[in-house]
Amino acid sequence: MTIAIRPLAEADLPAASRINRAAFSVFFGIPDPAKFRVDADVIGPRWRLWREAGLALDLDGALAGVALMMRWGSVCVLGPVTVAPEHWSKGFARLLMTRLIGHVDRSGFALTGLFTHPQSPKHIRLYESYGFRMQRITAVMMKPVVPASDREPASSLAALDTGARVRARAGMTALTGAIFPGLDVSDEAEDVAAFGLGDTLLLGDAAAPDAFAICHHGSGSEASQGQVLVKFAAARGGAGGEDRFRRMLAACEAFAARRGAAQLVAGTNTGRAEAYEIMQGAGFRTTMNGIAMTRPDNAGYNRPGAFVVDDWR
Repeated sequence: MTIAIRPLAEADLPAASRINRAAFSVFFGIPDPAKFRVDADVIGPRWRLWREAGLALDLDGALAGVALMMRWGSVCVLGPVTVAPEHWSKGFARLLMTRLIGHVDRSGFALTGLFTHPQSPKHIRLYESYGFRMQRITAVMMKPVVPASDREPASSLAALDTGARVRARAGMTALTGAIFPGLDVSDEAEDVAAFGLGDTLLLGDAAAPDAFAICHHGSGSEASQGQVLVKFAAARGGAGGEDRFRRMLAACEAFAARRGAAQLVAGTNTGRAEAYEIMQGAGFRTTMNGIAMTRPDNAGYNRPGAFVVDDWR
């Protein structure tokens, strides 16, 4: 048996997606892997945005495992780390994790986080062995899309000219940096625009937004069929933060209605108490609970007063 870990290449992406679907389908008890997150692609966009962090594990020359990460400025999010089910319990996930953590340590992130499943002691033990510690539950939530004509319109990042887009990205980065120093998801927004994976909504002055939301929809995106997925969204905190967050959620639903989506999917960590309660009040209901784990052991931006939606899955 020959094991090799190498950079994940573009030619590997279809096989990597199949492994990801197969692994999670077995974990969740879904008989047909094609029915797991139908039409969603969580591999391609993450690989494209940070190719150096993508890893492939080959067993006797065939792809058997894959690992990726997301780089959000000073924040690193691990995942997915998946191994083909027929090769579980062989230590392959640990081999991939060791390589990922080495890359993280060399990069000097202020916070590294991941989403895993609280019902799986095996996953928890693995990540704890690399210094991650459990924080609060993250609720992956969904609401049926209800069309309405009175929702506040939002600007579209994709529709801005080059100069305005640069200023909008700087405004987004300033907003997230006030939530957690160095947090920056503007590359995610640019990728969505460049590859037509949805759009980024901007509320208020586009150059200094009150709130923004990176929404995935359609083929090649991380959204499942018939859904709009809010990959990341944030509203400026402080006085009026609750209202800005509600307006942002309403803008996301209006976007989903325009796209003909039946469901709006958005997750938030329960450590963001106000955001979680506002989402419940807006009609979102939890479809899956995960646990946030962070390294070092602190809440990061999963705290009261942070009006943030994100997807670490």
